[in-house]
Amino acid sequence: MKHLHLDLAPVSWRRHLHRMRPAARVLSLAALLLCVVAGFHAHKLLARLDSLDSQAARLAARAEQSAHASMTVSSAPIDPKQRVAVNAAVARLNLPWSDILNAVEAATPSQVALLSIAPEAGRELLRIEAESSGSESMIEYLKALERQPSFGRVNLVKHELAKDGMDGVTRFQIEAQWREAGS
Repeated sequence: MKHLHLDLAPVSWRRHLHRMRPAARVLSLAALLLCVVAGFHAHKLLARLDSLDSQAARLAARAEQSAHASMTVSSAPIDPKQRVAVNAAVARLNLPWSDILNAVEAATPSQVALLSIAPEAGRELLRIEAESSGSESMIEYLKALERQPSFGRVNLVKHELAKDGMDGVTRFQIEAQWREAGS
């Protein structure tokens, strides 16, 4: 005889749960747990996103505030002494240093020792203090500087013979007018 399964219970979730196979019950429970974990993770990510949005809004407000502050500072009149000092510093920083130093280095022989190089940006003038073993090397150095395309006029300002131990050393000062790169 054939086995008949009669179930006269009303339709409800308990009936479906009872009729479910044990493997399906375990899988349903695992799926439910995964949904809960995913929900908590999504909630955490959304909270982090909200905090990042508020932080971005604070940074944008701060940037706007600093831009507004810099606009108010720039509209204030500048003291004439401060303007002269800033312009002098900018002129000194805008010197064609690489061209000037390359020209001085190319013209300097091994017999000449450079002591100092001081620019005067307003007059486009370079003051060079150096020493050599004799006046011949000093004159050769002046001629070599005049041959450099970066310098226009080169003048010997002063020279002196100084006793340095047993040998005499010629110390001298040169003023060289430099040319702009486009000239």
